[in-house]
Amino acid sequence: MLNVQVDVVRGITFIRLEGDLTNRTFDDLDLELNNLLYNLGMNFYVISFVDIFNIENSVFHKIQNKLYEIFLCCGKVVMCGIKSTFKDKRLAYVNCEVEAFKYFNI
Repeated sequence: MLNVQVDVVRGITFIRLEGDLTNRTFDDLDLELNNLLYNLGMNFYVISFVDIFNIENSVFHKIQNKLYEIFLCCGKVVMCGIKSTFKDKRLAYVNCEVEAFKYFNI
């Protein structure tokens, strides 16, 4: 099971994930992100993986594709708590959510 908490602070959408990230639970997350991106027009995201217990290997490709989709829609993403897993130099990584504010110019 995956719990998704969404908060908006100073124009930045904080998405906090808690639980297991599997193919099934990613589909629910994908719907939530699509709503934020396309229906609500949110462009700045901090995705927190701090409270994720398990990530299926097959989900990494889906996460990467979703990040590219956000970038193509002129969005920006900061990843929190997952630096050792993704080693993409194009992404911004932070240890805590407060550090994310220095990456966005709103």
